[in-house]
Amino acid sequence: MRRSGVYIVNEPKQEDSEALTAGIGSPDHVFLNKMEEGDDVQNVLTEEETLPVETSTPKKKKEKKRRLPSVYRSALIKLVCGVYALIIIVLGLVFSIASSLTAEERVHKYYLEVFLVYLYVLSLGIVIYFQLFLLSGVKVKTNYFEPNIRVTVKQDGSANVHKSPTASPYPGRITENNHEDKPSLTEDVERNGDQLSVGSYHSHFEMPPVGGVAHVGEGINFYLRLGALAFAFGSVTLDGLNIATYFETQMTETCESQIFILVYALHLLFTFVQTFFLFKNHKLVIDKSKPIVRFGMMHLMATNICVVIVTIITETAEDYRFDSFAALNITSGLVNSCYEEVTLARSASPYLFPCTIIYSIIAAGIIYRLYQYIGKRVKQRWPSHTSLTSSVPAGATSIDCEKANKGLFLGMLIAVVTLIAIATFFVFESRIKDTSTAIKILFTTEIVLMVITSIGIIWGYVRLAKLKFLQNMFFSVDSVLLLVALSGSFIYLFFTLISVCSITQSFDSVVMINLVTIILSVCQITVQTVFILDGLCRCSKNDDQCAAKPGRAVVTFLLICNLALWCVSMFEVKKTKVLWFHDEFYGKLAWNIITHHCVPTLIFFRFHSAICLSKIWYNAYQKEKAS
Repeated sequence: MRRSGVYIVNEPKQEDSEALTAGIGSPDHVFLNKMEEGDDVQNVLTEEETLPVETSTPKKKKEKKRRLPSVYRSALIKLVCGVYALIIIVLGLVFSIASSLTAEERVHKYYLEVFLVYLYVLSLGIVIYFQLFLLSGVKVKTNYFEPNIRVTVKQDGSANVHKSPTASPYPGRITENNHEDKPSLTEDVERNGDQLSVGSYHSHFEMPPVGGVAHVGEGINFYLRLGALAFAFGSVTLDGLNIATYFETQMTETCESQIFILVYALHLLFTFVQTFFLFKNHKLVIDKSKPIVRFGMMHLMATNICVVIVTIITETAEDYRFDSFAALNITSGLVNSCYEEVTLARSASPYLFPCTIIYSIIAAGIIYRLYQYIGKRVKQRWPSHTSLTSSVPAGATSIDCEKANKGLFLGMLIAVVTLIAIATFFVFESRIKDTSTAIKILFTTEIVLMVITSIGIIWGYVRLAKLKFLQNMFFSVDSVLLLVALSGSFIYLFFTLISVCSITQSFDSVVMINLVTIILSVCQITVQTVFILDGLCRCSKNDDQCAAKPGRAVVTFLLICNLALWCVSMFEVKKTKVLWFHDEFYGKLAWNIITHHCVPTLIFFRFHSAICLSKIWYNAYQKEKAS
């Protein structure tokens, strides 16, 4: 009978069993068949509502409630969330530009501050909702157990998968009634030469379950998440220094907004909480409360993009006003300004504000990946019998430096020389006051690194070309982030190339060495991007390539060289302040806009190149995983 919208199928009497068995086309039989095929109960009942079922109450016609189909409803929700995110990003752009273009030195209308408070408070609420409600009781794991699946391993190495109600979820488990020492799995196979069954480590063909949550997504590279953690540390450090400004200077009340501490404190808390959530749940796949989850993910992504926009525009305006005050103070002796005191936050900002931008870019990329997995069902691969019989814990990976020692030590030598050159640059620039020699040392270091890495890239491509190419791996999160960083790097290098070429007739040694550095940089990042995008799609064809690991030493060397170039690029803002011709060619405001927009992407390109190379270092020397 049917009660409260659920079918209750009564057990047939003994005398009716034969008739029921013969009634293959009966409605009850159709219903049971659908249930055995794994159909959703609600869908089965909806399809079979017209079936004749005996009820004790008279039949009543009920009008069905008209609802939008799930596909249209999902598309509508995505559209609304996308428009909301677009509005948030546009408001962040408009408010930050309006606040920076005021004619007076410090005029606070509070619209930007209130808008940022709204973004941070709502983002904190969303992350806390995800963590406390959606993920309550959900453990981060990569294996799902199924006690009634057995894998039969034969002596020849082949395996069969089948169901058994007596299968044990663990291989070789000893029951409480049998405490005798049993032979190991390998010994049993060798002695008997027969079939041996062990339990499977996976429970579902598709995860998460309907209306559930599971950590079964693609996942983000560990080193990229580690980099996000490092840049988050730099970002919260800058927030802390800005908060300390309140106690550092006497002009805080007149020069800063009355709620500026609240804005920085909320951003610090938001960065910390979001980093914890993304680092832990980067494989998250959610199939419940999808409208709320989609809105929350879109808001978090829009918030991170707004942080990038606001940071770039605000830092550009602050640097320009500080330089203008310094120039005006030299000529007229004016000292009545909010910029007359150099605070610790203002001194550290040129080195730390790129951390905020890079962290927000990485976070936005990870959140967009999570957004793509909302409502998805991820098919689980059956594990191989070797993974079932292995003594290594499931999910564990062994990372060693096999076939990479030469590249490791040669790269460490290059890194040490680079650090010495950076230290020498600061000695000549700050202590000896010889800026020309300081800039020549830094440019020479970059030229040497460019030439060496370019040679290494060509040799590495020749070695990695022997591996198998996977076309479906071309567009991944890592490749998209790398292309975004490459675009910003090209913009910055071409701007500097134009300004340098305009004064090459002077034949100054600093100008010429700068020109060579820019040309080599454009060539090197182009070749390196092609190499990395190709390497991310490579895997080993057979066991011989897994053992030989062709090109691994070169990849190791390039990884360390990119870390060295990353350290050099962290001082790019300092280097541009030493060079006079860029500032003179574009003007202070235009050059500040160029550097604050593009230098963070150049820094991110060097860092993310090292991340991608670490992924190639591990994945390229494994065989293709079965789908």
